[in-house]
Amino acid sequence: MTAFTASVHGAVADPDSGVVAHYGDFSGEQWALESARALCEFNDLGLVRVAGPDCFSWLTTLSSQILTGMTAGESREMLLLDPQGRIQFACGVVAGEGEVYLLLEGGKVPALVDFLTKMQFMLRVEVTDVSADFAVFATIVPQGKFSTVINNLATLPGVFGQWEDPWPGVVEGGTTYTPVGFKHPALERKRVFVLVSAGEAESFTHAWVSSVFSAGDCPWAGRNAWEALRIEDMRPDYLHEVDDKSLPHELDWLRTAVHLNKGCYCGQEAVARIVNLGKPPRRLVVLQLDGSNSVQIKVGAPVLAGKRSVGAVTSIARHADLGPVALAVVRRGLALEAPLTVVQGEDEVPALQEVVVDLEGKSSASPAQRPGAELRGLNLRERQV
Repeated sequence: MTAFTASVHGAVADPDSGVVAHYGDFSGEQWALESARALCEFNDLGLVRVAGPDCFSWLTTLSSQILTGMTAGESREMLLLDPQGRIQFACGVVAGEGEVYLLLEGGKVPALVDFLTKMQFMLRVEVTDVSADFAVFATIVPQGKFSTVINNLATLPGVFGQWEDPWPGVVEGGTTYTPVGFKHPALERKRVFVLVSAGEAESFTHAWVSSVFSAGDCPWAGRNAWEALRIEDMRPDYLHEVDDKSLPHELDWLRTAVHLNKGCYCGQEAVARIVNLGKPPRRLVVLQLDGSNSVQIKVGAPVLAGKRSVGAVTSIARHADLGPVALAVVRRGLALEAPLTVVQGEDEVPALQEVVVDLEGKSSASPAQRPGAELRGLNLRERQV
């Protein structure tokens, strides 16, 4: 946390991560945050600058997304995958003039810089870790106020740029794994991350406080408020939902970060195969937890159907309106009506699942039937007469 936010009255830091968990008002912080009247600090995010004449086309060839043609200030999202289609990096993309800024988990920055440097070859690109040059803040903007909030933030001192999270829209070339007819809970709001020059972070925070002081709210929201809304909005996060086996299909991440019609990139065949054949092995769910016993569920807690382990909690927060909520990655075939419990130590907490990824494992871009289904049972060696 910055010195300024750490000094805010009531700030309580998470002992494990060091981020501000809350400022003493769980509900008020969340309500202010989802109305763009509070900012959440993200000192655990990092920023990588990729500059040079080939930066857009080069990142397009490496990633799941098309970046060529982006204009300065435009935002997109991309993934870097391994040959099996498993997620290696997830980045918010902010375009500049002849340069690209990649926003990602701070702990992954060295690995990303190393990977991109090794893939540079003879191309005219330069890769730099610029995390120390920026502070990152974010808010959540209701539909109808987006332009106003974006423009107001841009006028504050030290603002270098903004990443507008495309979630939950299905971007050009994307697809979704939510069931047909599903109304996404995040449709009425968007997330905005503000990149602030580190040397002007204190001036920025003071100006922000002054701009919202008349609202009567705490102008800061802790990470619990952010996580509660992210869980409600079914928004996957690299730090929490991704493990060494994660596929974008399992997390409904083809909505915003994958272009199915772009040219070849590492992992493309695996992505296309699962879209065409269906049935990713796991799926993301929202869990509504029974909070009557005040059991503190931790990330990693097993999810059971009866006595059988079917997955694990990946994110947990206290929601102002819904109570304790969580994201979990479970076996795709887990029945929707299956009674679930989350195990924490000696305690078992009942849970209800809310579908994020379709149980049948089909996306909106998947064919009606598996390719080649009409050939099953045929002897293809037998000559037709």
